[in-house]
Amino acid sequence: SGEKARSEPMVVRNFRFQILVFPAGTVSAGGATVSAFVEADPPEGLDPRWVFSSVKYQVALVNWLDYRRTIIKTDTWSFSRDGIDRGWHDLVRCAELSQESGWLGPENSLLFRACCCVRQADGFLPGNDYNPRKETGFVGLMNHGATCYMNGLLQSLFHAGEFRRIVYSIDCDKPQEDGTDPKDGDEGGNPTLIQALQKVFYNLQTSDAAVNCKELMKSFGWDNMDAFTQHDAQELNRILCDRLEEQMKGSDQDGTIKRLFEGEMENYIECLDVEYTSTRTETFYDIQLNIKSEKGHDLHNIEESLREFTADEMLDGDNLYEAEGHGRQRAKKGIRFLRFPPVLNLQLKRFHFDMERMDMIKLNSRFEIPRRLDLSSHAPGAGIYLLHSVVVHSGDVNSGHYYAYIRPNLDDKWVKFDDDNVTPCSEYAAVEDNFGGSDPNVWNYFEPRSEFRSTEPPKRPRIHNAYILVYIREDSAADVLRVPDPMEVNRRMVERCNAEVRLAEQRRREKLESQSKVRINLIFEPHLVSMPGFWDLAHIPAGHSVKMNRDQTAQELIVAAETVLQAPQAHLVCFSVHQRTSNRQVRFSHMPPNAILRDHIPSTGGQFESSDTSLAVLCVAAKGFEQAGWKEGIIPPVKWTGGDSGPDELSRWDDGKFLMLIVKYFCRQKVKLVTLGCFYLPRDETLATMIKEGWVSERLRPYTDSGEIAPLPAQMLDPKSDSSWDCWEEVREREMRHVSIKKPAKSEQLQLMSGDIIVWQQPAPPAEKDVSAKSGEVVPVYAVNTVADLAEHHLNSIDVNVTLHDRRQPLLVDGVVMNGNYGPIRPPTATQDSKTKDGGAAQQETPEEIALSLSRVKFTMPTARELKMDLRWMQVHVTNFIAQEFSLKRAQVPANPTGDDNATFLWLFNSAPSSGQGEEPLNSVTSRASLKDIQRAAPYVSPAGGRKPLNVHAVEMPFRLGPDGLEAGTVAIGVRFFDSTVSEVGSEVVVLSAAGTVQDLLVQASALVQADWGISGSLRALEVADGRLHKLHRPTDPLRSLACFGKSNILFHCVRVEADVDILEGDQQLVEVYHCDRSSQQAFGHPLLIKASPGEKAGTLKARCKDRLRVPEAEFKSWRLVRAGTRQGRVHLKDDEPWDSDAHPDARICLEHVHPNPTSSFARTSRYNKPLTIK
Repeated sequence: SGEKARSEPMVVRNFRFQILVFPAGTVSAGGATVSAFVEADPPEGLDPRWVFSSVKYQVALVNWLDYRRTIIKTDTWSFSRDGIDRGWHDLVRCAELSQESGWLGPENSLLFRACCCVRQADGFLPGNDYNPRKETGFVGLMNHGATCYMNGLLQSLFHAGEFRRIVYSIDCDKPQEDGTDPKDGDEGGNPTLIQALQKVFYNLQTSDAAVNCKELMKSFGWDNMDAFTQHDAQELNRILCDRLEEQMKGSDQDGTIKRLFEGEMENYIECLDVEYTSTRTETFYDIQLNIKSEKGHDLHNIEESLREFTADEMLDGDNLYEAEGHGRQRAKKGIRFLRFPPVLNLQLKRFHFDMERMDMIKLNSRFEIPRRLDLSSHAPGAGIYLLHSVVVHSGDVNSGHYYAYIRPNLDDKWVKFDDDNVTPCSEYAAVEDNFGGSDPNVWNYFEPRSEFRSTEPPKRPRIHNAYILVYIREDSAADVLRVPDPMEVNRRMVERCNAEVRLAEQRRREKLESQSKVRINLIFEPHLVSMPGFWDLAHIPAGHSVKMNRDQTAQELIVAAETVLQAPQAHLVCFSVHQRTSNRQVRFSHMPPNAILRDHIPSTGGQFESSDTSLAVLCVAAKGFEQAGWKEGIIPPVKWTGGDSGPDELSRWDDGKFLMLIVKYFCRQKVKLVTLGCFYLPRDETLATMIKEGWVSERLRPYTDSGEIAPLPAQMLDPKSDSSWDCWEEVREREMRHVSIKKPAKSEQLQLMSGDIIVWQQPAPPAEKDVSAKSGEVVPVYAVNTVADLAEHHLNSIDVNVTLHDRRQPLLVDGVVMNGNYGPIRPPTATQDSKTKDGGAAQQETPEEIALSLSRVKFTMPTARELKMDLRWMQVHVTNFIAQEFSLKRAQVPANPTGDDNATFLWLFNSAPSSGQGEEPLNSVTSRASLKDIQRAAPYVSPAGGRKPLNVHAVEMPFRLGPDGLEAGTVAIGVRFFDSTVSEVGSEVVVLSAAGTVQDLLVQASALVQADWGISGSLRALEVADGRLHKLHRPTDPLRSLACFGKSNILFHCVRVEADVDILEGDQQLVEVYHCDRSSQQAFGHPLLIKASPGEKAGTLKARCKDRLRVPEAEFKSWRLVRAGTRQGRVHLKDDEPWDSDAHPDARICLEHVHPNPTSSFARTSRYNKPLTIK
């Protein structure tokens, strides 16, 4: 029939839909074509403002006779109550419907097929008047960059009412010893962590708008980069609770957080054949559950993961357990839970290191989470736990977004907290939708295939899934979730928070009021004359400051200028700073008297202070008014000196008829550029007008009289001789354009506008074509005969910080020199010999300089000097100049060919050659590169003074860099010698046959060992990278197998050579023990290689490490021997525990202690590698 028909409903996730068909077409189709739609049929109980976003749907009208003619339509739509259906009006013409055409089947039926791919469960579509506080009872948290992980965690903690009560109850508002109240919330002071957290929680409970977390982040010690660095939410939870507990010690709330979140488990090893058991009790704040088991198969729910977590591990075969008093025995080891806390945090280990890819990946496999979790089988009296919060991570391992679903009262009402968006949601959206797994994608079922394929539709992973789960013990739920009354818990805190709210409101009103005003920096011609050289309008000196309403006119500003200059307003005209859209120039532009000030305010903010909107305005008086110079902010009035002719009436200024120019003069004899003032002229006159009127020579007289510039030649003093002048336009900073002085100002060739800057000068002599360095010259000399030459000179002049290094300087990696000192580097002190030549303040030693000075290596400390260079110099000029300035007599440079067999060659680097990341020498790129090319390739450093700084490091090497530096078939290897205490004692560069072996290297190295190095006997060669052993080389290994082979920077990419003192006996093995920073968990320094016996006690191994490294007892007592890389994570080994009790193939041993120079490394402050900290 022609009536509309609906199919039986179909459900994908919790999106229920049906096919809506109009066999005779819709009204829109005019009844001429078959129409079909996908219609949403939401389940009962959804909020009327439901939405299913970005649903990809497909409708197919099947041809009964030839499936290849099937009509398939695909699109994407967000289904909602107002957009409940979506489809097509014109699938096939009704006139074509017949059994012969195949569109009609048995009983003249039409066959439709539809499918939907739903990305997420139901969402919420709030209107403009949506108020989360009224709708849900809660508000959200603002995202300050990449802080969604923090917001999700804070919401889950806030909704644990007992935790909120604990935070409220901490009294941190007690008067100080001096009787004053503690400083908090002001612009200059940092609030304490507890105060800031109290404020966030109080505002979450009482505010009607999303809460700002900036003060809390400030109390963490975070900067802007921390705000834009995403970290792990569970990691933040642990650190936050640790810091809170530290600040609560000694108070009446000490231990309350532990009682809420802390559980207990026991690590055990039980021998199977003898009566021996070893146990160790540990506490936990969260349980990390595997998504993929240790054996590699997927785990499907919490119960399976807990069973795997507590499963026994057999110690047998080669992995027998060394039982004290019983020898090596068969045993089983594992973990058992002793008690669970009232609030149980479970972290699903979705981020996993893939051994095949050797990279971190995210596991999106399906993992079910129950609403009721029975833990009675895992610990005595554990009982039932109810799901309270689900923190979701959406994205991959490199980027993503966190948000939380919370059930505040453990009823059926779930709320989604997505930063500042707080909306109700269904239970399905909060729980089942976040199991993970994959979803079938829309596909063309009728697409012809050349070969048989599976009928399974394609799937795509569900990248949003549960990451942190919060369960609350059922019999403790009422106490844990009870909402505290802030006034009852801590009245003083409430008063403080309310006072801060009032203060914030007052500041908001003041800011709104200031936004209606604008500060005018009213400047006059003497202000411009006082500025020599090239200047930009952002550095104009402060003139007469006037604060005006933004809606006032320029005429009212002229009235203010009249008061200052005491000249009639009819003879004044104003020009405001304006950025031209055509060429991005910033120039003065005419302000008509009826112009509104608001329209002239720069869109990028004021010229002086971003917090105070300002506008620079130049006020020009008519010709004949003279104004003396200004001093110390005093602006003298103008005087009329123009005789009886009367001043020009500038109030009638027409920018189409007149032109106002800022005029400068360049003296090539003294290489000086001065500002003469402002000159206006009709557009149909030439620039020579100001010469003929004698204005230029008159304005130059004070400069020539004072000797600031050279006197003008006689022909230039003649007003009729304008041919003796050259004129340039200062187009933009450091860019000049030669202009004709005989063409009218309005001509297209000149293209001059009001506010442009022109420069007069004497005609320049012909320029030399060859600017290369002459014989006997170290660097080329560039003549400055025109203002364009001066601009180019300023553009290319640069101060280069050059540091000269000794090639024997020890390795300095991550702020660490292997000098035998592992304690914190002493505070920087001023040295006697670091005073400046003029007796100025002494320079302070940096921690790196102190570390180098403590090294046993004999070398010259780096010497730094600031040298003025030219970016046009070629690389050879740079090396010439450095050799001259540092008096390097043996340096072989073109300007100083020594002919000495012991000549050295300068290698240049962007950073210290034996530090940093081991970057390649600059000389290895091309010797024809200019200093400008070196600057472009330099690592970015925040420029000081608006110019990109340049640091160059130089080192004298025994051979030239490049293919002509060494004989064919040879290779240079950097060798660094270490003694038995793993301290660097010396270094050398050896040249070997590229076809040689490590044994050849060791033979030549042994001949270079000096007696005072403490190295004797046979040698071994190894390579270290990132604080870990890269490889211990066999003597028979070819040199080409070295990681440093072929590297240009042989001072960084080098081989460590040391005495082979570890003679292994029996089943002993050589063990790497590396240094690990306790805060960032990063390896640093050079590892120790030490022999160890199977089953040797950790205490004995640790003591031998101390003796080898010669670490003082006072320092070593805080060090820990740690096993890492196993299922249990990082384990601090007890003295009576065997160092190899866990035979996991990835197990590794490290000495965990404080990094001696933790703030030096770029890796520690990098956006991508910065550890999460709360200071």
